[in-house]
Amino acid sequence: MRFLLPCWKKPTRLILSFCILSFCAAAAASVLPPADREESERFFAMAYNSFLERDYASALTSLDSALKLNTYLVDYYLMRGLVLHRLGRSAEAVKSIRYYLEVRPRDSAAPRILERYRDEDLFIRNFLSGAPLQSRISSSLKDIKSSFSLGLFQTLGIKGLGKASAYADGVFISDTLGDKVGFRLPGETIFQFVEVEAPVVALPTGDKGFYILSEKGDVFHLPEGERIPTRIGGLSEIPSDAALITRALMAVSSAVSRKVSLFSLPDLLFAGEIKFPEAENLFEPVALAVYGGWIAAADRNNDRVYVQSLQDENLNFSLDADAPRDLAWSSLGDLFILHEPGSVSRARISFSGGVFLEPETVLAEAPNGWSLYAAHDRIYCLDIAGSRLWEMFPAPLDDALAMLSLFSPSITREAGRESFLLQATLSGPFMTYMSLNSPVVASIWNERLLGGAYLPSLPEDRPATVSFKPPEEHSAKNRESVISAASGGEVVASLVNAWHMRKGALANVVIAASTPFSFEELVQLTSFCLQNKVRMFVHADAIPSLELLRGAALTSGDRVFTPNAVWSSLPSYSRGKIRIVLPADETSSGFPSRSTLSVYLDIGVVPTRDWVPLWPDLL
Repeated sequence: MRFLLPCWKKPTRLILSFCILSFCAAAAASVLPPADREESERFFAMAYNSFLERDYASALTSLDSALKLNTYLVDYYLMRGLVLHRLGRSAEAVKSIRYYLEVRPRDSAAPRILERYRDEDLFIRNFLSGAPLQSRISSSLKDIKSSFSLGLFQTLGIKGLGKASAYADGVFISDTLGDKVGFRLPGETIFQFVEVEAPVVALPTGDKGFYILSEKGDVFHLPEGERIPTRIGGLSEIPSDAALITRALMAVSSAVSRKVSLFSLPDLLFAGEIKFPEAENLFEPVALAVYGGWIAAADRNNDRVYVQSLQDENLNFSLDADAPRDLAWSSLGDLFILHEPGSVSRARISFSGGVFLEPETVLAEAPNGWSLYAAHDRIYCLDIAGSRLWEMFPAPLDDALAMLSLFSPSITREAGRESFLLQATLSGPFMTYMSLNSPVVASIWNERLLGGAYLPSLPEDRPATVSFKPPEEHSAKNRESVISAASGGEVVASLVNAWHMRKGALANVVIAASTPFSFEELVQLTSFCLQNKVRMFVHADAIPSLELLRGAALTSGDRVFTPNAVWSSLPSYSRGKIRIVLPADETSSGFPSRSTLSVYLDIGVVPTRDWVPLWPDLL
């Protein structure tokens, strides 16, 4: 015997195998209002097929048509809950599955689905609100040549390191004493150098261009495609570090002037000064790091790190730190501090609670460590000679979640055996950790434990991207890839429509930081992106909200300062197939709880779950 998925030419047969009404036929004939059952079943079959192909808009339309034709179609609520969950409408999905359980309280799959949906929704809400993730830091010494894509006989040749920075898979290293900046542009493999007198820091903008600040206060810009930096002006300060806040605003610290100033871009006009609390000794800001609307300054002279809100001067933190040398925010909102004695500590901050946890040492031995920079969910420490590189990344502890989505199931027959084959996507915050662990698959169907295997797929070469711009910035050009949206509600609605029009072929979305969002809209947007493996990038045309920035981090996205940003490849584990071998004596079931395929895929200690109703015809 073998199994095939329904071909939808026999809708009555499908529903008989799926729907079990709570009323007997004799009683129904006398008390139920007239219903067009056959037509209702046809629409339900269409909705099921649309769900499997991730066409959620069509699925909801067909489901509503099915219910209008037969108001006693109980399984409508289970299917509707699955569809709403994929759309990021978790609260509605939970409500729909509750309705289903009121009529089918003995269903074995639905309670687990309900619990998982609640856990995911709580996880997203807590993180977007500013709660820190529970994690431990793994660290190791990396090979310089492979990390920077250096040739066989090529070296960094650093004479005196300034600051290092990164975007996507690009890295930028300032050699202050060597009068050069070494860099590998995002999306490229060649490491190259450009001459600049005494560069302090290079600031990537998100495309293949970057700014350079020199020790004399000169500011250069190297646009994409150019080979020689252009001087765009000078600062009134001698910089020790700098960080981009928005596409038009930059913060610059000066250990000489003992202050942190703001300058507009690209005209470099003075835009204000950030005031930090008074200290016993003179303020010496040797390093800066920006995380959305928060800026951190390392005060080496007072053994302190100050964290100040850029939007409310009354919101600030202060951390004890032994001789802080450099700072870097991770994408998940942890602040890493490099100390001059040669160690790195991490401070986890609860933005929602307004408190920070005591910094912990995460790298005890980093001799001559000089600069920190962040790339994806990893933090790197480079020594002053550019000869040693340490990598640090978070590994989950408790309550870590990742999102698994299954679609397009089929039946295959190989070597005399039949298998379910499902397309799968994986999303979650612990990118590096998950890429280093092998997935373990377990599955249940027809109340039998079947096991399974996860087969990663090659990432797309040119993933599709849609950008959402405020109406005043939107033009008639590139209408297919640029959509006008004045609010978060318009972004969410337009994203669902764009997903529908592209039949799920969408990998990246770019959201303008100036777009106003309610918290619920951000929860839905983040959930949709996680359920469908879409990365969210924030175009910093204004100061990004904490919630929007953290939503991007959860989806493996980032903050960018140009609309023409470069996207790195999707993580290798994030897309693949799940193969589940069927036992030879398996028979089909008409019970929804038994015919719902439950897939449990764990990557290390990160659990993922998803459920897909599978109702194959027995031939």
